[in-house]
Amino acid sequence: MTKKKCYAINNFFQLVKLIKEKKNKQKIIIIFIENYLVDGLGINWLKTLINLTKKKFSGVSIKFYIDSGKNSGLSLLLLNEDIDYLKLKSNKNILKKINYISKKNKVVLNPKFIVEKVF
Repeated sequence: MTKKKCYAINNFFQLVKLIKEKKNKQKIIIIFIENYLVDGLGINWLKTLINLTKKKFSGVSIKFYIDSGKNSGLSLLLLNEDIDYLKLKSNKNILKKINYISKKNKVVLNPKFIVEKVF
C-alpha cells in the first residue's frame, strides 16, 4: 500500500509555486501546515490562507492537513475551519472524544501521509 504525499509550506508564495508545479500532475494537492505556524500566526492567518487559496485556485482540488501538536484546544478550534485532515498527539481518551467530533465535521484525524518540504 502506497502512502499519499503532502507538502509542507511556510508561506503563501511557496503554496503558489507548489500549485503551479503540481497542477497537472496530481488530482488532489494536500498542503501540510506545521504546528508552529498556527500557534505563532493564529487561526485568522490560517482562515485567510485557506480562503485566499480557494479563491485564487478554484479549479484545483486542494486539501489542508493541519498539525495541532499536543494542543487539544487548538484542535477543537481547527475542526470548525475548512480543513480536511488534522494531526493531534494526545492520550487515548482525548483522541477518542476529538475523533467523534471530527467525524461530525468530516475531518480525518491523524492520517498517514509522507510529508515533503517545499523550498
